[in-house]
This record gives sequence, structure tokens and C-alpha cells, in this order.
Amino acid sequence: MTPGTILFDGNFEFKDGDSGEKLFIALNDGANGVYVCVKTTSKGHRYSMTSGCQALDRFPNFFVPKHGCCLKENTWIQLDAFYEFERANLIQKVMTGEIVRVGTLDEPMTKDLIVCATHSEDLTKFQEKELTRQLAALTAKKMET
Repeated sequence: MTPGTILFDGNFEFKDGDSGEKLFIALNDGANGVYVCVKTTSKGHRYSMTSGCQALDRFPNFFVPKHGCCLKENTWIQLDAFYEFERANLIQKVMTGEIVRVGTLDEPMTKDLIVCATHSEDLTKFQEKELTRQLAALTAKKMET
């Protein structure tokens, strides 16, 4: 899976132990055995409608307007909780259809999202290192083409 891949899980496990339907986005390529992911919401009552990075908001987020990519609704990518999924386990769930690929953010938006995410105070050191590595890989790829 590439960074920016949007996934749907009908049984997503939240940090509080509840589970339910959720769109989430992979921020890295899983090359180090772990995907760092963030969840989304279309309920924007606590967010601004300014497109792009809102790292300094009370609830840090990245706003993608309706039809700004493959998403059909205004979508806020929540940057106050990061999830780690073992690479093999996540790929297996996608292959069996337990988790469904919805689409992919374009590369410029993915890079902007990763840069925004690196400003979050909620990242662990491992997650920050992984996102920085991923951003460098995307930048290097762009320079090659």
C-alpha cells in the first residue's frame, strides 16, 4: 500500500475499546513492518472549514473539501490520534475484504498531510521518525522523475 491510501473498516477498533465503521488513511508505506494511520470524520462541528493543514487547532486536523479527492463528503483527517497496524495483518485484511480500499489521496496532498502530521504533539518518536522517513522517500521519488 502506498502512503495516502484510504481504507474503510467496518469493525475499526478505537483507542477507547469501542469499534465501528471508520475511514482511515495510511501515512506511510509499511516498509518497516508497521503502517502509521489516522482516522477521518465527516462530522466537522469542532473543526474549521479551511482546506489543508490545521495543525495548531485545538483538535489538529487536515481538511479535505467535498470532492477534493475520492471522498464524497467534507472530510477532516484527525491528527490527534495515530494508529499503528502490523503490515502483514493489515494487508491480509485488505486481501480478504475485511478492510476495503476506498481510494488514494494524490501525492501532493499526501505529502502535505504527512508534513502536517509531523507537527502533531500526539506522535510517538517511532511514528515521527517513520513519517519523516516517508516524506524523504516521497521527496526523493519526485526528484527522480
